[in-house]
Amino acid sequence: MKIGILNAGNLGSRLARAWAAAGHDLVIAKDGEDRKIAPLLAELGDRARLGTIREAAEFGEAVLFSVYWPRVDTIIGDVGDALDGKIVIETMNPLGVTADFVHFHDVDFMRESSTAEVLQRCLPKARVVKAFNLLAAPVLEAAAWTASPSQPSVFYVSDDAAVGQVTRGLIGDAGFRPVNAGPLKGARQLEQAGVLLHHIADYEYGGDPDLVRLALTVIEANPGPIVRDRVA
Repeated sequence: MKIGILNAGNLGSRLARAWAAAGHDLVIAKDGEDRKIAPLLAELGDRARLGTIREAAEFGEAVLFSVYWPRVDTIIGDVGDALDGKIVIETMNPLGVTADFVHFHDVDFMRESSTAEVLQRCLPKARVVKAFNLLAAPVLEAAAWTASPSQPSVFYVSDDAAVGQVTRGLIGDAGFRPVNAGPLKGARQLEQAGVLLHHIADYEYGGDPDLVRLALTVIEANPGPIVRDRVA
């Protein structure tokens, strides 16, 4: 598959490596100084080439929209109509930023909307799916979990069943287990789960730096549920 990477930051660069290793062809863009991704392009060889934001959008049958939330309007302006009809996998969380560059969860925004819903409204002809928002970049590689008792789930939401199937394949190619979490409006719950992970990092693990080692997963009971008569 041809994949455009809109902004190969910490998350996008890791997925680029996984998808190139799985045989996909990539055009990779950087929101900012593209010289920073020269080592990544050299590593990926003929599976990837550098492009502008617009060129990456035009190239991809599927496009990874992994953008810093305050930069969304600018990137949407750059892509124009290039994402019409395309599968757009967005990975964002609604993080606000103060004048002192302190980040915070925009809880008021999350009550009534999600980054995925905003993106779909701004790109009405795109086919938006949300995924990969609950894994920090340092653990967004299958090798990070080789000694763990279970692999992380990557939850996705979309209003388009065909888009969901493509996304399942790309999640699998990245080395993770895809879990269908329903329609696009469910992105609100996925973003709220990000707040939950921050609370777990703070209260169970002793601080935000440990957030980079955490993930959520769905585990099926094996051999199965233990059924007992209910006590009145």
